[in-house]
Amino acid sequence: MSTMRESADVPAWPVYALTVHDDGRVLASGPLIETSGHPTRAAAIEVVAGAAGRLGRSVRATASEPDGAVWPLIVSPDGEVSEVKTGRPRAAAPKKRQEKRAEKRREKDRGRRAAKEGSAAAPRPGAPEGGEAYAEPLAQVTGHLDAGRTEEAQALATQLDTQVAGVLGVSHPVALGVREVRARATAEAGDPVAGIQLYRDVAERWHYRGDAEQAEAVAGRAEKLWTGITDVERALSAGVAVVRMRNQIPGEGGAALASVLAHRERLLRTPVAEAAPEATPVTPTPATATPVTAAPVTDAGTAKGTEAVAGRGAAAGAEVPEPPVAVSSAPRSSRPRPRTAPSWERPAVNARKAG
Repeated sequence: MSTMRESADVPAWPVYALTVHDDGRVLASGPLIETSGHPTRAAAIEVVAGAAGRLGRSVRATASEPDGAVWPLIVSPDGEVSEVKTGRPRAAAPKKRQEKRAEKRREKDRGRRAAKEGSAAAPRPGAPEGGEAYAEPLAQVTGHLDAGRTEEAQALATQLDTQVAGVLGVSHPVALGVREVRARATAEAGDPVAGIQLYRDVAERWHYRGDAEQAEAVAGRAEKLWTGITDVERALSAGVAVVRMRNQIPGEGGAALASVLAHRERLLRTPVAEAAPEATPVTPTPATATPVTAAPVTDAGTAKGTEAVAGRGAAAGAEVPEPPVAVSSAPRSSRPRPRTAPSWERPAVNARKAG
């Protein structure tokens, strides 16, 4: 909101409401548009600008922040946003803002206590709350990884991730960088599914922060790790997180989303070998039994032929053997076992089309 603008030349109707949520999503509502959610502020403003274009003039809007602050705005048809010069303080919810500040202080206190109780991964006393405070423990993690000590790297990265998130917040850029290293360590330690889930969390948080380049880079690492899983069932399990992530970060023109959906379909069509049942052994004919020649058996006369054999055996006073079980000499073969697709999350709403 870098410009101030007098609002006398903008009619009082229509007024659009832009409600910002804690995770960065924005709900847009008002005349001439459908009420819809958008992943970024820019996407919501674009919808309002479209309505202004249909009217052929600028329109009013109010943006409500999560802390209760309300910004009166003017949105032009070309998407330019100006803050209305009202001459009085912006409306706010002091009590809600104080509660949020108190909660942030409590989170920082919990993080500092966790850092004091930790090992060498904790920042040095008096170090600033930035990336330089965690450079040394991060170097230790990467050193373990380069040397093949994946379990040590995973344990240290997990501890460091918890501490940094507690001090700086889970979506702080430094915390996201640490969590990305943790994702790599987790995958190299033998748990690619958990590694993909961590990459997905980092990518989506970069997306909510509005950094599309970082979000795409991390999403690409998650997708590459996923496509490298050869176990079908494991890949399908990890695919839930990847499809969810690509619904939020679909790539240029939706190409990345289309790619992961195609890979998922290939996994669903991949047959899984199923062991053939063991053959039933042939029951030998007792030595005391009188040889009996069985009547020819056809599909239509199976029961009739069996009865004829039984009758002749009884007349001769001999024990009637059970009919032999046919054993196929053909080699065992595998056949596709039907697989039910996991419960995938519903695709994300295209913010531009919804508006």
